[in-house]
Amino acid sequence: METILAIKLKDVVITLSDTNAGRSIVKMKDDEDKILVLDQHKLLLTSGEAGDRIQFCEYISKNVSLYELRNGYELTMNAAANYIRNELATAVRQSPYQVNLILAGHDSHDGASLYFMDYLGSMQKMSFTCHGYAGYFLLSLLDKHWREGMSIDEGVQLLHMCIQELKTRFIVNTNYIAKSVGAEGVRVVPLNSAA
Repeated sequence: METILAIKLKDVVITLSDTNAGRSIVKMKDDEDKILVLDQHKLLLTSGEAGDRIQFCEYISKNVSLYELRNGYELTMNAAANYIRNELATAVRQSPYQVNLILAGHDSHDGASLYFMDYLGSMQKMSFTCHGYAGYFLLSLLDKHWREGMSIDEGVQLLHMCIQELKTRFIVNTNYIAKSVGAEGVRVVPLNSAA
């Protein structure tokens, strides 16, 4: 019952992930952070088999850092998304990674943006998106309540609505972690127990 989602707001992207790590019906830990900080303006949300997820994300993280060290500047969001998509598409033909990703971030050229990527290497720029079983329940809720130019407070309210919907629909409830990324960098978004 993995859940990752991201919502593009006015100048920020707000993200949410469950914190479970498990296989089949067994929960191995409940404090896994599936939102990887690629650099000070990019977050990579990950879901999938733990081994593939961790290995692929470390590979991407190190190569994005290497690019910045070699060239003296960060990849743009579009360049980072295309690089990650290309790595997924190349792996499909050799040894596929069972990972689904959302890249969220901010750059001076495009502002806040987010990209949906699946394990087959498809990619799409979105205003909001989610992966996992949450997609069955949350896409309609996001479609109804999301609008262009939402503030961070409105985004947090929408996250609380999403968490409440998941608590209603899923048999087993879990914990969540939220982060935002914008021009000022990455921040953890507090989720109080009122959700």
